[in-house]
Amino acid sequence: MRRAPASSVSHRSHATHAAARRASGRRLGAALALIAVLAPWAAHAQTPLPDPYDYDEAVPAPKRAAPLRWQTVELGKPGHKYKIPVYANRNLTKDDLRDIKQVIVIIHGVKRDADRYYETAAELLTHNPDRARDTLILAPRFSGSIDSGFGGMAAWRKSSWEDGDESVQASGRPAPVSSFQVLDDLLRSLDDRKRLPTLASIVLAGHSAGGQLVQRYAVLNNVDGPLRRDGLALRYVIANPSSYLYLTNERPRADGKGYAPYERGICPTYNQYKYGTDKLPAYVSAYVSGSVSPNARDTDDTRLFVRYAARDVIYLLGGADNNPEHRLLDKTCGAEAQGATRLARGTGYLQYEYVLAARGPKPVTLHRSSFEVGGVGHDNARMFGSVCGAQALLGSGAQTGDRAAACDIIKPRGR
Repeated sequence: MRRAPASSVSHRSHATHAAARRASGRRLGAALALIAVLAPWAAHAQTPLPDPYDYDEAVPAPKRAAPLRWQTVELGKPGHKYKIPVYANRNLTKDDLRDIKQVIVIIHGVKRDADRYYETAAELLTHNPDRARDTLILAPRFSGSIDSGFGGMAAWRKSSWEDGDESVQASGRPAPVSSFQVLDDLLRSLDDRKRLPTLASIVLAGHSAGGQLVQRYAVLNNVDGPLRRDGLALRYVIANPSSYLYLTNERPRADGKGYAPYERGICPTYNQYKYGTDKLPAYVSAYVSGSVSPNARDTDDTRLFVRYAARDVIYLLGGADNNPEHRLLDKTCGAEAQGATRLARGTGYLQYEYVLAARGPKPVTLHRSSFEVGGVGHDNARMFGSVCGAQALLGSGAQTGDRAAACDIIKPRGR
C-alpha cells in the first residue's frame, strides 16, 4: 500500500481542519440566527390556549389487547325481522335476567363507537357494585353501510340514523327500518315480565349524534306512554347534541332578547326537519300522526310539546363544549340558527322550553333537570362520568371516580 509522505499528510490535514472549522462556524451562526427567528413562534406554539379556547378534545383511546365482543339481537315483527349488533354486560340469550331492575340503553356518536360508550357505562358500575348486580347495559350500534363485519344487518348511510332515518335498501340487508323503529322495538322487547319480572326503569342516553337521536325520539315516540302504563319508568338523558328539534318557527334572537321567527332569507330551510317540524319525512310523519289528532295540524306542534314536557328528560351540557369550529359540529344554517356552539344551542333550547311552557291560559309543567358539566368539552366518558351524569344514568346516590367533574344546575331566566 502506498503511503503519502508525512509532511504532505500533515499539510493537507491542517488545511482540511481549518476549512472544517470555518464551515462549522458558518453553520453555527446560521443555526443561531434561525433559532432567534423561530424562538417567538416556538414559545407561542407551546403556550396553552386560554379559556374559552381550551376545548378539551378527547385523546383517541389506546387499542385494546382484544376487542370487545358484540352480540346479535333480532328485533322486529313477523314479516320484517332485522338484526343489529349490541354490546351488553350480560349474555342476552343465555343469562338469567330475572334480577335486573334497571336497563341503561346508551347511544353512540357519529363515530359509531358503541363499544366505547358501553365502556363508559360499565365504568360507572365499577364505582357502584351494588348497582352492577341488577343493571343491564345495552349499547346498540347503528352500523354504516360501508362498515365491514356487519353483513346481513340493518345499516345506515353515514349518520342518517341520528335523524330517525331508515336503513339502506341493499342486497343481503333486511328491509329498511327507521332508527326510531329500532328504539321502539328494543324498548318493547324489555317490556317482558317473564324474562325481566323485576325491571322497574329504563334509561335511554345519548351523547353528540346519539344525543340528537335521543332528543328527537323523546319528542316523537309513541311507546313512552304504554311502557309507563306497564309500570316501567322511562328517562331520557341528552348530552351535547349538535342541534335540537324545535316545535315552533322561533329561534333564539341574536341580541339574546327572547325568541322570534328566524330570517328565511338567511336560511330558507331552518325550520325543516330535523331542525323544525316543516316538511316532515314519512318516517317522522308516521310518529306525528300517531301521537296527535290528524284533524288538528295547526295545533300538532303544541300537542307534541305538551306531551314532551311531561316526559322525564335530563339535559347535560359540557361547560367547555364551546368551540364554534369543532370538526364534528353541525355548521349548516339550520343548526347555526340555534346558536354558534353546542353549549349555546343547549342553553338556548332549555330557555325555549320554559318560554313555551309559560304560554297559554294554562302553564305546562316541565319534567326537566338540566346541568352544566364544569370544564368538560365534547367527551362522552367525562360527561356521563361526571357527578350529575352518573346520577342521571344510575339514579340519586350514584358514586363516581375521584376525578369526576362537578356540575351546576342550569336555571333558565325567569324561573
